[in-house]
Amino acid sequence: MAVGNELWANWLERLYNLRRDKSGSHERPHKPALLLSIIDLLDRGEITRNEIPLSDKLIETFKRYFAVVRRQNDQATIQNPFFYLSGDQFWRLVPKAGEGIYQAGATSGAPSVAALRRRVQGGEFNSGLWRLLSDPLARHQLREGLIARYFPQDRDRLAALIATNPVAQPSATLREEMPPGRDGAFRRTILVIYDFRCAACGVQITLENKTVSLVEAAHLIPFSLSRNDQPTNGIALCPNHHWAMDRHLIAPVPDRSKRSGIWRVNENRLDNRIEGQRDLMAIAGKSVILPGEEKFYPSLESLRWREQHLVTTY
Repeated sequence: MAVGNELWANWLERLYNLRRDKSGSHERPHKPALLLSIIDLLDRGEITRNEIPLSDKLIETFKRYFAVVRRQNDQATIQNPFFYLSGDQFWRLVPKAGEGIYQAGATSGAPSVAALRRRVQGGEFNSGLWRLLSDPLARHQLREGLIARYFPQDRDRLAALIATNPVAQPSATLREEMPPGRDGAFRRTILVIYDFRCAACGVQITLENKTVSLVEAAHLIPFSLSRNDQPTNGIALCPNHHWAMDRHLIAPVPDRSKRSGIWRVNENRLDNRIEGQRDLMAIAGKSVILPGEEKFYPSLESLRWREQHLVTTY
């Protein structure tokens, strides 16, 4: 089944921006872990149609994935993502005969597994997303996108888990190819959280209701090395500062006094007397202009990578 780039771009952007519960700056992994579990069961032929029951097999698979990606006090409560995924507008709970619509917002909290099983047949995806999930190659690429966005640090452990699936292994062992439209999904995510503003100079120019922007999305640790599309590995920059950062002329580096970042310049390669280079050197010591939410601040690991390569690259 051929899958168009427009379809990919639309769904990857939506899956890159799942609404997730958080504890401080930590976002819960439940929803992407549930999606990975469903993809696993699709590969194995355990799920064959667009009505996903809250089965023992799904619960068991979810627990295996969750054990890999959990952090802090995360608990493997599958009822939470199974219920609240409907809030992302591409999943709905299918009620059993005689039962009313049962969805996020209808109660004060997620029901128990037993209550869900009593009242719903299962969950159902939007037809467009189901089309992607029904195609083996698209499904593999979708898995790649979810891991790049939510769990890049767990890539190797997830690869080992997926390799235990003999049906999926030939096409889904976390190979190098990535889904079409991934760059667009990452770009839109970064621009929105930075409010379309350059984190170096502050320029903010948008046209046509923010569908066109001067600012670009940049990876702090290059994607070719990190396979990491998390917002904490991204930053919004105007073309000049993006170009300069990619050539290690400037870099956002850790601010020792607080969890943010400051700009440093490579004084061995820039000359304050030369027009153009003077503008790049002017940001030295200035704070990184950060997103509105702390959970999206550049990670310390990413800032340290930039600092190291500013110093060692000449």
